[in-house]
Amino acid sequence: MKLVIAVVACATVITAAAAHPDKVVSAGEGAAVENPFHPIFLLLSKEENEGGLTVYEFIVPPHSPGSPPHTHTREDEYFFITEGELSVLSDGNVLRLTEGDFASLNRGKTHMFWNDSDAPVRLIMATTGGSFEDFMTAVAPALAEAKPADAQAAGVVIGELAARHGISISMEEMPDEAAPYYQP
Repeated sequence: MKLVIAVVACATVITAAAAHPDKVVSAGEGAAVENPFHPIFLLLSKEENEGGLTVYEFIVPPHSPGSPPHTHTREDEYFFITEGELSVLSDGNVLRLTEGDFASLNRGKTHMFWNDSDAPVRLIMATTGGSFEDFMTAVAPALAEAKPADAQAAGVVIGELAARHGISISMEEMPDEAAPYYQP
């Protein structure tokens, strides 16, 4: 009897794993994500896999912000640098990631990123759980609806939206070297 139950359980797992077709995204073919800060392309949606994984390509222009200091409560975040040099705050330490570097930025730890180099940075960014994808999808419409008068007002809109998605923004944790990229 135990053997039959184990075989049925295995068959169920195999069936669930095949629920989504394989996906290949050719270079430059990701779906553009409306974002007021830098180009973002969705490569894999949480709806396209069983694990709730979302994968993006970010292109961060030279001398520009990426994200303010923030902490996730619902997901982990992963960076793989494919081109350029990216500055990252990870749990109080400023790191310089270059092509081929990988970073795991775990929930509950404050992190941020910015490009203080003279060249664009391309990175693959992934999150678990799907909540961050919902946040990213909601940013542009929320800003369009609110019509903030300046960057500070836009920050308030984004901060409130982030909080609804389990993300807290903590500008007081910004390192001095990143601050010039986040001024209004």
